[in-house]
Amino acid sequence: MVNRVADKESAKSILKHNGNQAAMIGMEILYTIISALTVTTMMAAFSAAAVSIYGTTLVSLVVSFINDLSRASIWGYYSPSTLFSPFKFILMALLFVLLVAATGIVTEMLKAPFEVARYRYYLYLRKNGTRTSASSIFESFDFFVQFAIVTGTREIVIQWLPIVIAVATVILTFVFLLSGVIWLAVLILMVGMIAAAVISIYRRLQLWPMAWVQADHPQLSAQQVIARCKEMTAGHIGDLLIFELSYLGWWLLNNITGGIVGLLYVTPYYNMTKALVFEELKGRAIALDGIQSSIAEGSGLTIAIKPEDVAEKINNLGNKIEQEKKQRQSAAQKNEPAILGISGMYAGSNFPLTPDQPVILGRDSAAAQIVFSQGAQKISRRHCEVMFNSQTQQYRVTDFSSNGTYVNGSRLPANAPVKLARGTEISLGDSNNIMKLL
Repeated sequence: MVNRVADKESAKSILKHNGNQAAMIGMEILYTIISALTVTTMMAAFSAAAVSIYGTTLVSLVVSFINDLSRASIWGYYSPSTLFSPFKFILMALLFVLLVAATGIVTEMLKAPFEVARYRYYLYLRKNGTRTSASSIFESFDFFVQFAIVTGTREIVIQWLPIVIAVATVILTFVFLLSGVIWLAVLILMVGMIAAAVISIYRRLQLWPMAWVQADHPQLSAQQVIARCKEMTAGHIGDLLIFELSYLGWWLLNNITGGIVGLLYVTPYYNMTKALVFEELKGRAIALDGIQSSIAEGSGLTIAIKPEDVAEKINNLGNKIEQEKKQRQSAAQKNEPAILGISGMYAGSNFPLTPDQPVILGRDSAAAQIVFSQGAQKISRRHCEVMFNSQTQQYRVTDFSSNGTYVNGSRLPANAPVKLARGTEISLGDSNNIMKLL
C-alpha cells in the first residue's frame, strides 16, 4: 500500500528546506514557458495538416447535411439523398473523435522531452538532497524524438481501446435512434461513454509512472518502460486513484485563483510527492541514468552527441571520481565514524556519524535519520539503532525489526544492544541492503 500521508509530509519538509520551493517555482515557470512555446509552434503545423485532411471532408459533409434537411422541409418528405444524412452525421462525429484524440496525443508528444527533464529535476533532488540547475530542462532536447515516441506510444496504449468503444457507441446510438428505439440509444450512449472513461482512467493510472521511469532510466524503449510501469503499479491502482483524488481540493483552489496557487505551491508540492511515491513503488533508490539514445544509431531520429562533449563529460567524470576518492581518503585519515552503503538503496552513500549520538535506520521518516523507501518491505519502519561509542571505539547496534538485522548471516538479538567492531557489515532484513560501520 502506498503511504501517501508520509510521502506528503516528506514532500512538505523538502519544500521548506534550503529554499527548495522558490527554486521549484522558477523551474516550473521555465517549464511552462518552454513547453507552451514548443507546443504552440509545432501544433500550428499539425493543425494546418489536420485541417487540410479533415477540413474539406467535414465542410462538405455539413453542407450536404444542411441541403438534405432543407429539401426535406421544403418538399415535406425525405428525398432519397436525405436518407444518407444520418450516416453523414455519424461520419462527422467519428472524424471529430479521431481529430480530438490525435490532437491530444501530438500535444503530449511535443511536451515529452521537457516533461522528462522536469521530473529529473525532482528525482535529482530526492536522490542527492540538493537541486540541479533549472536550465536542466533543456538536457533532454537533443533526444526530442526519442522521448516523443515513447510518450506517443503511452498515449496510444491508453487511448486506443476507449476510442474504439467511443466510436462503436456513437455508431450504435445512431442506429437505434434511426430505428426509433430512443431509450436503448440513450442507454447505450451512457454505458459506452462511462466504459470508455473508466478504461481510460485505469490505463492512465496503470502507466502513471511512465514519464518518471523515463526520467530515471532515459535509455529504455517504450516497451521496456510500459513493462516496468505495469510491474510497479500492479496492486496499487486503487492507492494511486486515492492519491490523485486527495489533490482534488488543491486543483479546484488552483483553478479559482487562475493558476497562481498551483504555480506557487501546489505543483511543486504535488510533483515532489509524486517523486517520493515513484521511489516507493519502485522499491529501491532513484538511479538517474545518463540521458542517451534508445533508438538505433544512424536512424536519424536523434541529434548526435558531439565528440568534444563526450570528451568533456568523460574528463569531468574522471575529476569527480578523483575528488570523491580524495574525500574518502581524507575521511579515513581522520578516522571519523560513518555508515557506508554497500548494496541496496544507499549503495555508495556515506553517512558521517556524531560520536555517542544514536541514529535510527528505517522506513519511518518521522523517527529515522537514515530513511529507506516504503517499497523496501524487508526493512521495518524503525529497523535498528546505530551508535558509535567514542570511549570504546566500537559501535552499538540495537535491532528493533521484525525481519532482523544480520552480521555474517547471524541474526542479532531483538531489542538488545550489541557491540560491533569498526569495519563490520550489517544486513537489514535481507542481503539486499547492506551497510558497513566505518
